[in-house]
Amino acid sequence: MTARVVGSLYIIATAAGVASTATQGTARGLCVFLMALAVAFIAPTLFPVLKQHGEGLAMGYVVARTLEAAFLVPAAAAAIAHLQIDDVWGHSSAVFFCASVVLLNYSLFRTKLVPRWISVWGLIAVLPYAVGALLALLAHTQVPVMFVPLAINEMVLAVWLLTKGFRRP
Repeated sequence: MTARVVGSLYIIATAAGVASTATQGTARGLCVFLMALAVAFIAPTLFPVLKQHGEGLAMGYVVARTLEAAFLVPAAAAAIAHLQIDDVWGHSSAVFFCASVVLLNYSLFRTKLVPRWISVWGLIAVLPYAVGALLALLAHTQVPVMFVPLAINEMVLAVWLLTKGFRRP
């Protein structure tokens, strides 16, 4: 059951994130807020599963995802208020997102809760994502193709969780 909830939340967060890039103003803010809400629920839902295999990594994952969501909320509010600060908050949240990707996929690799190829893919795909996020944050340059490998990885993980669930170690 937990795997299905997490898989569903990943799909909601990703769909809302993609939709936010194609919208402006209030619609964008609502999409970012929905993404933040989904992100905020992923970690505590996963925590009991991850904690069984290492409480430190599990707690680190919860903290990283919570900080990501905390940075997304002002981005959502700024977009709704038609302020131009939303990109700074949104891109800043990517730092914590990347940390959460590393913590989660390392934990999944160690525990074999999902096939290792999924977690290895996530660990590799976070590198171009992090570079793309830093370019967006520091150089104000968007390179969307750098986000694609991790986005696809997260959807593969979501579908795996929805259809197969967690493997028993």
